[in-house]
Amino acid sequence: MGDPGKRVAHLNLLFLSIDSLRLDFVSRANAQIRTPRFDALARDFYFCDRCFSVSSATRPVHATLFTGLYPFEHGVLGQRHSRMRIVPHLFELFEKQGYRVAAFSEVPAIFTGLEFAPWIEPLAPLQMARFLQGSGPCFLFLHCWGAHPPYGAADGLAMGETARLLRAGQRAEVIARYQQAVERVFEQQLAPLLAQLDLRQWGVLLLGDHGQSWSPEELYHGQTLRNAVLRVPLYLHIPHPGNPPLPGPLVSLVDVFPTLVALFGLPVEYRGFGRDLRAEIRLEYYLAQIHPVPQEAEEQLIGIKKPGRQWALFDAEKKFTWDEDRGEGRLERTFTEERLPDQGDYFKGVYARLQAESAYAHLPPAESETDEVLDRRLRELGYL
Repeated sequence: MGDPGKRVAHLNLLFLSIDSLRLDFVSRANAQIRTPRFDALARDFYFCDRCFSVSSATRPVHATLFTGLYPFEHGVLGQRHSRMRIVPHLFELFEKQGYRVAAFSEVPAIFTGLEFAPWIEPLAPLQMARFLQGSGPCFLFLHCWGAHPPYGAADGLAMGETARLLRAGQRAEVIARYQQAVERVFEQQLAPLLAQLDLRQWGVLLLGDHGQSWSPEELYHGQTLRNAVLRVPLYLHIPHPGNPPLPGPLVSLVDVFPTLVALFGLPVEYRGFGRDLRAEIRLEYYLAQIHPVPQEAEEQLIGIKKPGRQWALFDAEKKFTWDEDRGEGRLERTFTEERLPDQGDYFKGVYARLQAESAYAHLPPAESETDEVLDRRLRELGYL
C-alpha cells in the first residue's frame, strides 16, 4: 500500500458505508454468502477481518469516519445526540483540496443535525451517474441501507415484524432475511457501481459501520459494545502500487480519517488518536462508546433491563467494557470474548487519560435546534 504517510496522486475515492453489515456476513468471511459479481470485481481488494468500530449506532460511527475523532471528542455518543462539535470533516476537506464531492444516502434523514449532513443527499442514480461522468478528481460517498433492520419486512419498522420474530425465537428466519438483504446490496448495488469504474484510477474503501446482535438484550444494535455489533468488515483498494495486508494486529474505524488525510494530502492538522492504517505504529488501546436510545416499552415487554452508557477499551489481547449507569465492568479476551478476571481500575485510568489528552473534547458543541426533528425521523425509521 506504499509508505505510510505517502500521498497517491491523481486518485479518485469511492467510500462505501454499508449500514449494519456484520463481519461474518460477507463472502470473504463466510462461504455461505453468495456475491459472485462483487467478488470478481473486488478480488484484488485487501480484506481486513480484525477491524472494530467505535460505536454500535450509525450517527456516532459516521461522525468518527468523517472527522477521525472518538464519540466523546466529536460529541455524538448515541443515535439521539445532535450537538456535534465543529471540526474539519472529509467533505469540506476534499472540496478544499480541489475534488468534486458527492454524497448519497438511501436514508439521509439519519444524519439530521450533524455538521456534515448538508453534503449528503437522497440517493439518485441519475445524479450519481452524471457525477461519475464529470472530469477532474472526485470523492464519492455512498451510504447503503438495505442490510439495516427490518431487512425488507412488510411493515418497514425495526421494532415491528422482525422484532416479533426474534422475540418468538425465530432467529433463523431473521438471519436468512438478513443474508438475502446483504447479498442484494453487494450484487445489485455495489457490483454495478464498481463495474463502471476504472479501478486503476479509483481508491475504494468499503466497510460496515456496525454489526447486528439478535440477542435478548440487543435485538439489533446500538445497545451494547459486544463483538457482534463492533466487529465489522473492511475492504481497501489503493492502486499504485497495490494492496498488501495492513500491518497492525487490529484496526479501528477511527483510523480511516487519518489514512485518507495522508493518502490524499488533505489540508488539515489532525490531532486525534487515529493512525494511518498503513503504519506499523498503533495505539496502546482503541476505544468504543455508546449511549443507547432508551427502549422502555421493549424493556417492559421482555423483562430485561437494558444496558446503560458504555465505553470499551481494547487491544489485540484484552477488552474491558464499563457500563456507567449500572456501575458494572467486564474484562475479556478481545476476539473470543472469554471472560477474564476484572482489572477495571486500570482501564478506568486509561479512559480518564484519553479524555484529558484529547485536543478536541474541550471544544463547545454546535448549537442545535433539531432534536424534535431528529426524534420524529428516528420514529419514522423504527428506532423509537
